[in-house]
Formats: sequence, C-alpha cells, structure tokens
Amino acid sequence: MARATGLEVTGLLSSKAQRAGPGWFGVPRSAEGRISLLGGFPEPSSLPREEILECARLALERDGVWALEYGATRGYELLVEQLLVKLRRDQGIAATPEQVLITAGASQALGLLVDALCDPGDVVLSEEPTWMGAVRIFRAAGVEVRPVPLGAQGIELDALAAILRELAAGGRRPKLLYLIPTFQNPTGVTMPLAARRELLALAYEHQLLVIEDDAYYDLRYEGERVPPLRALDDRGHVAYLGTFSKIMAAGMRLGWIVADPALVAAVAGLKPEGGTSPFAGAVAAQFCATGMLLEHVAELRVIYRERRDAMLRALSETMPEGVTWTRPEGGFFIWLTLPPGASAARVAERAAAAGVDVMPGSACSFFSSGDSALRLCYSFATTEQIGEGIARLAEAIREELAA
Repeated sequence: MARATGLEVTGLLSSKAQRAGPGWFGVPRSAEGRISLLGGFPEPSSLPREEILECARLALERDGVWALEYGATRGYELLVEQLLVKLRRDQGIAATPEQVLITAGASQALGLLVDALCDPGDVVLSEEPTWMGAVRIFRAAGVEVRPVPLGAQGIELDALAAILRELAAGGRRPKLLYLIPTFQNPTGVTMPLAARRELLALAYEHQLLVIEDDAYYDLRYEGERVPPLRALDDRGHVAYLGTFSKIMAAGMRLGWIVADPALVAAVAGLKPEGGTSPFAGAVAAQFCATGMLLEHVAELRVIYRERRDAMLRALSETMPEGVTWTRPEGGFFIWLTLPPGASAARVAERAAAAGVDVMPGSACSFFSSGDSALRLCYSFATTEQIGEGIARLAEAIREELAA
C-alpha cells in the first residue's frame, strides 16, 4: 500500500504570497535570557493591565451588547468619537466621522490603502530606509517602488522633486508617497516644519497622495512639537495613519486612517472582517474617555526617555572610532552607521551569537542595500540590558573591523 504524502502547498501560492515571503512571528517567549534591541515592542511592565481590566468592566456595563456584537465597518462608534477628540487636542487635526476608519493597527491601515490604490506595476514613492513592514507590503503588492533618500532632516526634497519631474516627463504618475516624518522608523529623525510645508507644496503641484505614518507622534521626549502633515494640509492630499499600539497596548490591535471620505469608503470595502474588534474598541474608548490615555502616555515618555538616554550614553562610552548614530527626540529607534567596509549583516550575526538581537539595515531597504547600518530599538529592553547589549554589540563591531 502506497504511503500517503502531504499536500504540496508551495505550488498553490498566489503571486502575491510568493512576493511577500513567509511571515515574521515576533519575539517568542522562549527568547527570555537574550537581550532584544530588535523589534519595536512596548515596554512589558508598562502595559496597563489593571486599567484595561477596569475599562473592560466599565465598557461592558455601559454598552455590553454592542461591544460584543459585530461592529460597523467604520469602527466602534464611541471609539471614533474619542479618537476625534484626541486628534484635535493632541495632533491639531480636525476631522469628521466620515474621514475616519478604525483598523487592526496601522499596519493593516497601510496594507488596505495599498490594496485600494495600487495594481501590480504601479509606481509608488517611499523614503528609504523605512519601516520594514512597509517594505513587505509594497513588495507583496508587486508595485514599482522608487525610493527617495532619507537625510538628517527626513526625506530629501530635492531628490523627491527630481523623481517627480522624471516621472511626469515619462507620462507616469505615482499612486502615492509613503513616509514617517516624525521619529522615523528606523532612523529616529524628524522632519522640520519648513520641510513639511515644502513637501506639501510638491504634493499639490504634482497631485500626489501622501500617506503619513505617525505611530510615534505622542512619544516626544524633548524639543518642540511639529504638527503632522495632515494638520497642515488644507487640500486633502494626506492620508494619516496612527495606532494605539505604542500608546496603549500593542495587543489591542487598533489603528486608524484619517483621509478623504471617498478614499475611506473605498478602503472600508476591502476590510475582510468588517468592523475591527468592537470589544477592543469599547475598551479603548473607555480608556480615552476616563483620561487614562493621557496619564499613560505621560508615564511612557518618562520610561522611554530614560531608555533612550541609556542607549545614547552606552553608545558614546563603548563604540569604536568611526561608528556614528542618530539622536532621536522621541520614538523607539536609533540608526547606527558602521565604518566603511563593515557589514551590518555580519555584525548582527556576531551580536546574535553573543546573545544580543539587532536589525540589519537591509531589512529597511527595498533593494537589499543598507548593509552599512543597524536599527537599534530601546523600548523593550531594560536600562541594564541596554547597557550590556550595547557593550556586546560594540565588541561584535570591533571583531568585524578586525576581520
């Protein structure tokens, strides 16, 4: 009797799944004992477990039936109301319910926007380096990415203008520009106000849709706040993405889009789950309404500033000559650049062997460049782990330079 064999799934995969490649399953619990400077995970002990438990109780008492029903595609109504209050108060963004869509995190928001706007072969623009999730989303979509270099003050506007002129001369119009102008992931840099106004002028001139990913806006530790592009945009060219993952709890899986109502409606039509978790939305709405969100964000700023400072201090004390790094005013990340000839991939391998996990810059690039840099995250590890982890990383860099 012939032995049965399993189904060969690989040959069934769509072209989109093949372009995307296998998924990343996060940091396993079995990784305890290692020092992770890798992923932008919130600080574990800061997660507001007791507050969320109380908000869940209050939300079920207040609106238990609708919190446990299927929800409206726009999102749980009371959360939309609270989000509009938060956006006006904190970001200076005035919006209406028709301009808002609640999503399963900002990552789903970007994925849905790309699905709504782009066909394979379409041209999109993105700053580079950029968030690794965006790299995967654009790769899966099969679009033609034109990367725009990133400088010390954000996306390089002269390079962007040149690309836009080149495309226009060839009769091609990019579907969108993606960027993270505030505490950029992975570099931590922030775009100044004057540059933001210049960027919007380019968008208006070339009829360009700008997707502004603003996951870290609330986590500023020093310096003056810079308004989001969406707050400066008076012509509807900016689709604004945000998330509760960094300011409440990543496990809530709640994000949002603020955009033109017609675009919001188109994106909503692609949401396979309909309304994003009404129960999570009800809990988050209660968290906002009681003032817990403001209190929690204030606590997070203290925690993350201490960890940022610990990493900056450790870098200055341990790194060999020729290594440079950014000094972010907020967010989660520092971008470390190696001396010429050193390989970030090999340094990451050496560091991993020493029990420290970091991200090679190539993960944040569309064309496998970025081997001269590493993304370091200070949100997840303790200050003691940060000091030890940076010391081990410095030794890995010395070994790479010696080799």
